[in-house]
Amino acid sequence: MEGDTALPVGRTPRKRRDIVDAATTLFLRNGYQGTSVDQIAAAASVSKQTVYKQFGDKERLFRAIVDGVAENSRTIADELDAAFTRRAVSSVEDLEQMLAEVARDYLDAVLESRVLSLRRLIIAEADRFPDLARTYYNRAPARGIELIADQLGRFVDAGLLEVDDRRLAAGQFAYLALSIAQDRAMFCPDEQPDDAERDRLSRAAAGVFVAAYRSRSAQQ
Repeated sequence: MEGDTALPVGRTPRKRRDIVDAATTLFLRNGYQGTSVDQIAAAASVSKQTVYKQFGDKERLFRAIVDGVAENSRTIADELDAAFTRRAVSSVEDLEQMLAEVARDYLDAVLESRVLSLRRLIIAEADRFPDLARTYYNRAPARGIELIADQLGRFVDAGLLEVDDRRLAAGQFAYLALSIAQDRAMFCPDEQPDDAERDRLSRAAAGVFVAAYRSRSAQQ
């Protein structure tokens, strides 16, 4: 590995990804305290000096990983936003079908193995890095809820829903859509729901939400 600190331009992004992947795997397996820069370098097939050159130290590397997770949440939010506008909604029946599709897209996004693994890592280190945990929460779960709250306003204005507290309603929808499958997957990563079960959970989430917030004046 001699000389790999002077990486050609084309190799630098790949080496950086290798370091992040190796560090993430080790952090997940051994925890932050139980992982050394020497172990990360060996797992990434780079020198220790390369790790320091790319990230400075172990804490900055960990922070970069969490920042990457938070940044990935922007993609999830964009997909969630698109799901709300994928079909025209003119009735409560349309709304329930659309919300079922939103719930399914949301569920698929948060059940990705890498998302779950990194979420576990952030939670495990929340006491050590409370600022990072808060950043992740604000840019991932909280961002999704705010987006849903904004979108629900369209259907309140259209007279399909009656919602006094949109953020509360958005949080309830998110938990209806995610909590059963996500909680199980967080503790039992090998027990992912299949497509049929994801569809069932998504339809049930939409049905319960619409039953709770359906406008009394709206007709199906």
